[in-house]
Amino acid sequence: MMKKITKLAVLPLVLVLGASFSSLATAGYDCNAKRAAIEYQIQQAEKYGNYNRVAGLKRALSEVNAHCTNGSVLQDAQKKVTKLEQKLADKQKDVREIKADLSEAQAKGDAKKVAKYQKKLQEKQSDVKEIKQDLKKARAELASLQK
Repeated sequence: MMKKITKLAVLPLVLVLGASFSSLATAGYDCNAKRAAIEYQIQQAEKYGNYNRVAGLKRALSEVNAHCTNGSVLQDAQKKVTKLEQKLADKQKDVREIKADLSEAQAKGDAKKVAKYQKKLQEKQSDVKEIKQDLKKARAELASLQK
């Protein structure tokens, strides 16, 4: 029973740690900064007696030590930019298609479809704006890593 509880307690920790450390990889941090951040979190977890967290952090630190290179951090940042560029292109295509559908609905005088496409258009344009902001940030992070 205790092993089951421990496994259940560790799984969310691993998921949270994985998410936070993957964000470190794309937030302009090099491997030394990642190590320092993990070591600081280990100290804090030890200070408060959170030994499950300490164990998870030590595993994360060993993963960083084993696999992190500044080249891999740079490569991850480049992948993020490429992924966002593709996502932006896809959303912009959606916007063009919805504009065409909207024009067609307006030409037919179908008020219900016009309202539907206007709503969709606003949502997609909002998505495009958000992706552009994310892409700008990702490009800045990539540029900082390339210096």
